[in-house]
Amino acid sequence: MENELFKLVTRRYIAWGFVAIATLILGFIAVWGAVTEQTALVTLAGGGLLAELGTAIGFFFGRKTSEE
Repeated sequence: MENELFKLVTRRYIAWGFVAIATLILGFIAVWGAVTEQTALVTLAGGGLLAELGTAIGFFFGRKTSEE
């Protein structure tokens, strides 16, 4: 049982690490697009950030309802 908990925690930290990296990259793209006045990049990064946020919210709410 202890091994399963370790796997769960490890996967969770790896997933949050990837989310943090993706957020930093999308934030950089948004700032770079704003500085260079390329609205397409700002729109692309904004859409990516919203999709990432929606996925995280859906994951957590979906998990809460499936546990009940």
